[in-house]
Amino acid sequence: MKIVNYKTLILSLPVRQQCFKTKRDTWSKAERQILWLADFNKILFEKETLTISRQDIFNTNDSIRETILKTIYWGYTGGMRGNHFINILKNIPLIESTFKELKSKSQLTNNDFEDMTKVFKDIPGLGLSTYSKLLYFLNIRFNNNPALILDQRLIDVFANKHFEEYSELVRINYGNAEKKFLEYLMISNKIAIQLNTQGENIEQFLFIFGNNLKVPSPIHIH
Repeated sequence: MKIVNYKTLILSLPVRQQCFKTKRDTWSKAERQILWLADFNKILFEKETLTISRQDIFNTNDSIRETILKTIYWGYTGGMRGNHFINILKNIPLIESTFKELKSKSQLTNNDFEDMTKVFKDIPGLGLSTYSKLLYFLNIRFNNNPALILDQRLIDVFANKHFEEYSELVRINYGNAEKKFLEYLMISNKIAIQLNTQGENIEQFLFIFGNNLKVPSPIHIH
């Protein structure tokens, strides 16, 4: 299949309106261990349930800490595994300063990405699926390609060889995905330019439809 065949659908996706709901009590364990989190959540959760859209997160881009929290609440509505969330919050000054440094540079390269991953390797729970979301919502680019979300669901799409445009990623798995992340950004940006859209539209299309499309076989008339 070719992604370009779905151009009309891709261009019409309401990407920034995509939202998810999370309950405050999902994060109560972390509130008991991270002193400032309860006050933060008290302001953020006007009710027991919070609905966050992509646009809501982009609207808080000036506050890296708030962007981090909202991104996690949006991406992990049922909570993160084990103590991942608490570990991330314990290291949040380091995470904030790392992203602040990235945002301060005008032209980020492969070396900047590698330096970032070395820092994050020592923070349990801050893997590719999480930090790719944060890079995306913080409007960070590498080699002038906008950062996009790359999680297991998209990795499966590429590994299943569904789309010709991503043929170079067919050997991807979660173990090597970090090394292929910048290539994923480059391919996605190239497709986005070709379709006159944004990389986030490509990413959302792959997330929703990537493993849920079956091209009908041609009908043979005898």
